[in-house]
Amino acid sequence: MTAPTNLPPALISKFEALSLALAEALNLHGIMDVEVILYEDELKVIEIDARLPSQTPTAVYWSTGLNMVQLLGDLFLNRQTRIQPDSKHGFGVIYEHVRVTSNQLEIAGEHIMSGADALDVIPDFFGANEAITNYAAGRDEWVATLIVTEKNMETACEKRNSVIADLKKQFNLN
Repeated sequence: MTAPTNLPPALISKFEALSLALAEALNLHGIMDVEVILYEDELKVIEIDARLPSQTPTAVYWSTGLNMVQLLGDLFLNRQTRIQPDSKHGFGVIYEHVRVTSNQLEIAGEHIMSGADALDVIPDFFGANEAITNYAAGRDEWVATLIVTEKNMETACEKRNSVIADLKKQFNLN
């Protein structure tokens, strides 16, 4: 997952309208996660999660500073109807899951985290700003959700690549 998107304003407006139309059609009031792909300049819905999403709030927080959980509370407790993110905060964020075995680093989906034991949040994890991980020194197999952020997506990608290279070197991984 990356944030912010590089969608042009016209597509962002279409995405907002699409999301609102879906919420109204499903009679949803609150946060939902709408996943789309961009295909031939058209947004195609691939998934709707009518619940608090698991990854999106973290990526949004690191990218914009907005706390979606707090905003959801404000929406219901204070009846605030419109939340407008401050576009001046657009830090580049890469949020991805890795599994390390005795000889390999694998980048995978969030499912690899579900069976992990004793997860901790660790700041400055091998160059990543933060990680959610069951890593422990001397452990041969572990998983991590790496959160890498920088001033823009280009430098976030460079930092992410450096984190992956450092992990592979540190643990002698393929």
